[in-house]
Order: sequence, then C-alpha cells, then structure tokens
Amino acid sequence: MTLDDLPAVAGVPGVTAAQMAEIDRAAVEELGISTEMLMENAARQVALTCRAVLGSVAGPAGSIKGRRIVCLAGTGNNGGDALAAARRLHVWGARVRCVVTAGRDQPHGGLNERQHGILERVGIPVASVDEARLDEAELIVDGLLGYSVRGAPRGNTELLIREADRSRVPIVAVDLPSGLDPDRGEPLGVAIRAAVTVTLALPKTGLLRTPARNLVGELLLADIGIPPQLYDRFDIDARGCFVDGDLVRVIRS
Repeated sequence: MTLDDLPAVAGVPGVTAAQMAEIDRAAVEELGISTEMLMENAARQVALTCRAVLGSVAGPAGSIKGRRIVCLAGTGNNGGDALAAARRLHVWGARVRCVVTAGRDQPHGGLNERQHGILERVGIPVASVDEARLDEAELIVDGLLGYSVRGAPRGNTELLIREADRSRVPIVAVDLPSGLDPDRGEPLGVAIRAAVTVTLALPKTGLLRTPARNLVGELLLADIGIPPQLYDRFDIDARGCFVDGDLVRVIRS
C-alpha cells in the first residue's frame, strides 16, 4: 500500500479542539467506548500510515520489514498513540525505537504509562531525549503533543521538535503536527514540519487552514470508531467521511 492507493475525500468538515474534547468525553462516558479502545484504533491507523509512507518513498511497496522508525512520545494520550503504533510496527517487522519526553525512569501517567510498560516487556528500545539519534531513522512518528496543547512547546518537547525538523527525515504527525494551534493552524512557537499528518476522527479546524499547509503536509483522515451521531450536537455531518475506506486522503479546497 502507498499513499496513492488511499481513497480521496473532499468536503470533510473540521472540528475545534473544544468540540473534539466534548466528543471524546461523550464517547467514553455516555457510550462506554473506552479510551484504550480509541487509542488502539488510532495506533493501527498510524502504523498503516507509516506503511503507506514508506511504501511511497522507497523500498518494496507495502513492506516495512527492517525499516528504521523512531516514535516520539509525549506524556499524554497522543504519546500513547505513538507508543502503541510502535508495538504494531514492531510486530510487522520494522526496526522501531521510541524516544519519550519524560525520560525512561520518570512517570508518564495513564494509558501512556501502560503502553510504555508494554514496550519494555516486549523489548522495544525506549530512549530518553539525549539518546534520540533521529538522523538514523528512515521515518519519524510525531506523538509529542495533541489537540489539547496550550502554549509554545518547551523543554524536552521543544528539543525533540527542533531535532526532528533538523534531521530532514520524513515525519508522520499523529493527529496534528506538534506545536501547531489546533484551531488557528498557526505555530505556537517551534512546530513539527510533517510530510504526512494522520488526523484522528475529524480534522481539527487548523489543519484545514492555509497557514498550516507547509507544516501539515499530506493530510490523511483516520476512523478510530467515533459514532457520527456524536458530531450532530455540533451540527457537524461526518457520515460520508469513511464510505470508501477507514483511512483516506483529505482533499483541501
């Protein structure tokens, strides 16, 4: 599978960060869809995106066996998505390493910490920021910051964003490029410059704005199992997004 093999969809609606937070809450608290289930769904779509990107740029189409992938993980659920994707990529034969902003011996919290523990038991290397070596990768997965970001990236997050951009390695951003304002589509400070962004459930409105295009790159939309009726409370019609597939290319106007 390559990026060109994915179906393309036009007219995809956007959702603000506040709306997405309410939709996520309703999915978990009202419908009983666990956050862990959503994370595993997201991880599968991120891993599939990595397969498509690597199939598009070099090597046998659809094969990631032996390909060098580094997953960058912050301390929130976005980081958990990246860590869970690393596990899937490992199962598929990739040579995966993870770099975490919290450090290997510091608490991550919640599902992120659970995913971190699984990787350690599986034997997938987990490194701290000073061991990142991003220029050795063939592909980088950006799971540093999600749509709940507040303010400019700082500390280890800022360092990894700068190192990822300097590496010139293609980057797959999870949900949105780290450091991008999810609503306005403008950098909050330093920001990831992604080759591909795989946004989850619906695009955050900033991803569809012109200022974001150079940071977002190719925009993919991934189904993670959010029922479309949850968007109805905001008068957003999301029913046609995944008719042709659960991972699609977004045609932006």
